Amino acid sequence: MNADFYEKDGKTEIEAKLICPDGLDFDTLLGKVNSMGFQYRTAEPCFQTDNYFDTPQYTLLHSDAALRIRQRGENYIGAYKEASEKQQGTIFQRREFEWRLSDNEIKDWNEEKRAIIPPILMDKFSFQRQTLRKVLVVETHRHAAILRGNDGFEAELSLDEVVFRGHKGQKHFREIEIELLHGRLEQLKQVADELQSHFTLRPAIDSKYRQGMMYVGKHGIIASS
Repeated sequence: MNADFYEKDGKTEIEAKLICPDGLDFDTLLGKVNSMGFQYRTAEPCFQTDNYFDTPQYTLLHSDAALRIRQRGENYIGAYKEASEKQQGTIFQRREFEWRLSDNEIKDWNEEKRAIIPPILMDKFSFQRQTLRKVLVVETHRHAAILRGNDGFEAELSLDEVVFRGHKGQKHFREIEIELLHGRLEQLKQVADELQSHFTLRPAIDSKYRQGMMYVGKHGIIASS
C-alpha cells in the first residue's frame, strides 16, 4: 500500500465543540466573531461523507477512538483518532493520523467498501488481528471560515449540518467546531466561552462518532457526563 501520510507520527488536534441550535445560522456566528475583533475569510460550503469502522466488539467506540474514511469531492482521506488526551469543558485534544487514498485504493474502496488502512497503522494499533466493519455513516454540510486575530491567533470556525445514518435509522444534528490552527489554548477557550455565553450554547461533550452511535448505532451507548 502506498499511503500518502500528512504526518507519519500524527498531529495533535485541539478544538472546541458546541451544539448548534436550530435558528442559529453561520452569518450570525460570523457577525459575532467580527464584533469580537477577528478578521475572517470564508471558504466555499462543502459536503463530505464519513464512513466509520469498528470491530464486532466495538473496541474503538469503547476506547473513545475512531477510524473513518472521508470523501470530499474526488478526495478520499483516512483518519485514525486516538482517545482524547485532555478534555476541558468544550475543548477536545487528541492525536490524529491521516492518510490519502491512492487512485487504486479509491477504486477498491468504491467496489468493496472495506477499511483501507496503511500497514504502519495496522502494526501500531494491532488491527491486523481484528475484523473491521462499517458501523456508521455521517453526512455533513459544512460552512467554514478562518479566523485571525491581531496577536497571531488563528482558528477554523465551522458550522456542520450533520445526518447520522446507522442501524437504527437516521438523525439530524448541528454542531459548531472551532479548531486551533495557531496560538494558545487559552485563546481558543476565550473564543469558545464567548460564543457559548452569547448564544447560550450547550457543549458537545462527545465526538461525532460517539454522538452518531448513541443516536443510531446498533447497540446504543450512554452519552458521556
